[in-house]
Amino acid sequence: MVLTRTAMGEVTRIVVLSEQELEQLIERAVSRALNGNADTHRQEDRLLTPTQAAELLTVTPRWLYRHAKRLPFTRRLSRKALRFSEAGLLRYRDAKRN
Repeated sequence: MVLTRTAMGEVTRIVVLSEQELEQLIERAVSRALNGNADTHRQEDRLLTPTQAAELLTVTPRWLYRHAKRLPFTRRLSRKALRFSEAGLLRYRDAKRN
């Protein structure tokens, strides 16, 4: 870390990272973002496959694929990879029961 002074006399901090440290920092941030866990203080959330999610909701995986765009707990990892937030899925299930 390097401390410098601006023309106005304010102290600024410059953090120097190695390439490996930067890669690790980026990997952790991307992992949290993909899991919907940008806030590190929240409880860890698992991403479920369509088959696992279907069992929890007592629907078919086909139903989940058809309705994925309208379900708020859907996470699309790529064009072909679809996952579902377990925490979001449980909240959805509980709301539907009430």
